[in-house]
Amino acid sequence: MDTNLKIKNEIVALLKKHGVKINAEDLREPPEAEMGDLSLPCFVLSKELKKAPEKIAEDLAKEIKPSDLIINIKNIGPYLNFLLDYSKVAEMIFLQIKKERGDYGVNSNGKGIKVMIEYSQPNTHKEFHIGHVRNVAIGSALVNLYRACGYKVIAANYLGDIGAHVAKVLWYMMNYVNETDIGPDKGEFLGQAYVRAVEELNGNPELQAQVQDILKRLEEGKDKDLMFLWQQTRKWSLDAFNKIYDELDIKFNIDFFESVEEKDGKKMLPELMKLDFIKESEGAIIADLEKYKLGVLVLLRADGTSLYGLKDIPLAIKKFKKYKVDKSLYLVDTRQSQYLEQIFKILELMGFKKEMIHVPYEFVELKSGIISSRTGNIVTYEEVRDAAMIKVANETKERHADWDEKKISEASFKIFLAALKFGMIRQAGDKIITFDLEEALKFDGFTGPYLQYTNARLNSILKKADEQGIKISGKFDYRALGANIEKQLIKDLIFYPQIILMTQQKNDPSILAQFLFSICQNFNTFYHELPVLKADENIKLARLVLIKSIRQVLENGLVLLGIPILKEM
Repeated sequence: MDTNLKIKNEIVALLKKHGVKINAEDLREPPEAEMGDLSLPCFVLSKELKKAPEKIAEDLAKEIKPSDLIINIKNIGPYLNFLLDYSKVAEMIFLQIKKERGDYGVNSNGKGIKVMIEYSQPNTHKEFHIGHVRNVAIGSALVNLYRACGYKVIAANYLGDIGAHVAKVLWYMMNYVNETDIGPDKGEFLGQAYVRAVEELNGNPELQAQVQDILKRLEEGKDKDLMFLWQQTRKWSLDAFNKIYDELDIKFNIDFFESVEEKDGKKMLPELMKLDFIKESEGAIIADLEKYKLGVLVLLRADGTSLYGLKDIPLAIKKFKKYKVDKSLYLVDTRQSQYLEQIFKILELMGFKKEMIHVPYEFVELKSGIISSRTGNIVTYEEVRDAAMIKVANETKERHADWDEKKISEASFKIFLAALKFGMIRQAGDKIITFDLEEALKFDGFTGPYLQYTNARLNSILKKADEQGIKISGKFDYRALGANIEKQLIKDLIFYPQIILMTQQKNDPSILAQFLFSICQNFNTFYHELPVLKADENIKLARLVLIKSIRQVLENGLVLLGIPILKEM
């Protein structure tokens, strides 16, 4: 049992002795530290006790005597507030963190539950731009968080390797490209070919008809030359994506492909046509969901080529039937919200009622506007990486003239990853991100490098203590940690497991990101206000144990967010 729950259970037991029954979940953290450490809003008791909440709080404050962990109880309006004995709380939390180490904060709430998290989902024949990183950063963090909460997780990628965008690139290559035009970076070449294809096709129905014919032949799979070109260029894209995934330390358990699901969807079509809301309209096959206020979803075009819906329906079923999952998460941008509602409704009307959750996120903008593969107004992952590496490597050389090139390169890349991933995670999914590389790379402010720098500072203090022969395991009086900022840091440590649970339950890694930033801010306030190695012996030992515990929690959180740890910066 974690320390926070132990404290709450003691308050629950204390109230029970006075005939008041509450749950641990009824206790809240007061909005202001001066009010206390935990608070009970007495509104929850008003109906049962038939008294005004203010009167309940006043009476209980007079009746209840302090306990082992609770040193004072006071009422403020309708709130009953509890003040903790931080010397005892500190001892409890430090011992728990020391014992659990990297496992501190995790739980087993998801034990026995199998979940599939589908994320990334890039389209082949396009470049992997900076906007794709938001999906990847959120998705990989959720995979880590669900696993930390005991779930058995299947991390899945769903790659768009067929469709109109692919047909456009193939059309462009067949009509405008010679082998000598293809440079060494084939992924980049395909992205540029897509942009040029869109430019050529714009406003030209005759050429667009040629593309549609290629798409039809591609889905039929009988044109050997076309299929060879598709497979060759598809591999170029997949190789480029896999290289990026390796750099980002992203691993998938399964890859799904639209080209496979397209065939499964067409096989399922006769079954779908038996449903009264699936019908033919002007030669196309549609799902009429108007009565559910979800509009109409086209599944199959009049020329026989399929759209996303006809692929996503069989895939959704496959996830549950073949992989035996209990829950399926879709990490897809917010603009697809209605589309996924349509898919979920179709599955429900088919009698396939499973737990399918859309985890939406807003898109990433540049200062010049929305990222778009169609217009070429994109910044690729590689471009951001290369620009960041030059800047960070130069700054690292200035700080560490004694480091060799390899160490500088490794540290610089970790700083870049922290800047990039944290920059994509730090805001809730409903917020549009305007990505600013200069801002993301700063060592101060709400950034990944700031968290890394704080961790390096924690390490530096502990390293100096070790060099001075200080044994942190020595005995000390926990009452030495009496400053308000020390109490706040202890509260942060206690609250960490709840943050992990809340982050997972809300499918929102920004909750953990914001917590880690807050505890780093609190530590740096502590660092500037209070001495550690120059403090009196008892205080010094207490503060070193506090620092060691903060480092453990910070590193645990960074690992869950997929952010590299640096011991020194």
